[in-house]
Amino acid sequence: MARKAYTYDQLTNLISEDYAWRRKELKLINDQVSDKPSPIQSAALRFSVPILYAHWEGFVKKSTEIYLEYVAKKYLKHNELKPQFIALSLSKKLGNLEIKNLEEKAKTVEFLINELDKNSNILTTNVIQTKSNLKYHIFKEILFIIGINESKFSGYESLINDLVDARNNIAHGDFLRVDFNTYQIMFTEIQEVMASLKTEIENSALSEEYKLKKASA
Repeated sequence: MARKAYTYDQLTNLISEDYAWRRKELKLINDQVSDKPSPIQSAALRFSVPILYAHWEGFVKKSTEIYLEYVAKKYLKHNELKPQFIALSLSKKLGNLEIKNLEEKAKTVEFLINELDKNSNILTTNVIQTKSNLKYHIFKEILFIIGINESKFSGYESLINDLVDARNNIAHGDFLRVDFNTYQIMFTEIQEVMASLKTEIENSALSEEYKLKKASA
């Protein structure tokens, strides 16, 4: 049975464990890539790209799912939460509403007002979707779902998209010559993004960023 993150320590332990084994495996793979040009180096670079992508996608999905579960298990009232978490909590009920005229719009508003003081039941199953093609715009959507500021990652947009494109070309059987220096930069910077995501999630949990900030009087 998968362990759940009910406390901050459980959250950080689960994410750290997932991060650690991925870092270890990536280093083992990278150590197999010689810095001397050869057919073996070329093949090693090609098989390293899909593995790097797999750990990128895997860590994003795993870490953000852990955080979403962590927030959900607090069962906070809707009026304490940021809008995206309220939407996840009420998504099934909202999906059943038909809004065609002003009367129905008014009923929807009334429904939302009545729900604000109730405890949340945030949906967590199949919410985080990488679509097996984790380009930056999809990563951005995931960050919005869990309430993390995307601007801190915007400088990595080209890097992330380049990794996905390279992985797709190789996975689809196309011949792609991978430059050693380019791969080493990608290898280093993708892990920087993973480390930054880990830090942002942990900081968001610690500072309760999932909560709606009350306007000061």
